[in-house]
Amino acid sequence: MNHQHLYYLNGSCIGHENAERRRHAVLAWLGLPCAVVPLGTDEHLQAYQKAMRLGEAHHAKTGKRCPALLTPELIGLEDARVAILDPEGRETRRFWVSRSTGWMPVHLSIPRITSHGGFPVDLDPGDQVRIVRRTRIGR
Repeated sequence: MNHQHLYYLNGSCIGHENAERRRHAVLAWLGLPCAVVPLGTDEHLQAYQKAMRLGEAHHAKTGKRCPALLTPELIGLEDARVAILDPEGRETRRFWVSRSTGWMPVHLSIPRITSHGGFPVDLDPGDQVRIVRRTRIGR
């Protein structure tokens, strides 16, 4: 049992609970049942890895992408500039919204219009999204 609550995979790590949420989401996307397995065990790690392989194989066969990791508040706002407001209505940051590539994309926060990359979006509970501009210039 891993007492740090992390799986170490190919030089990166994922928490047991995050792995379980992703496993459930991918299997639901595929319409498959999700067996109960104890977190932090070899059995759970294998179940997580199997779900990811199944999702990747489904994408390879169909071209479909699993939306489970997308930020619900940002769906449909790709290429828009947004401001994030805290629960009190204070603006905390602005960024362009984009999506990562791959079979299980995430929304990306692109700091400037001239940026060539960004970071996964992480909204806090109660954050609000305000649209600043609908599309990037030249699109």
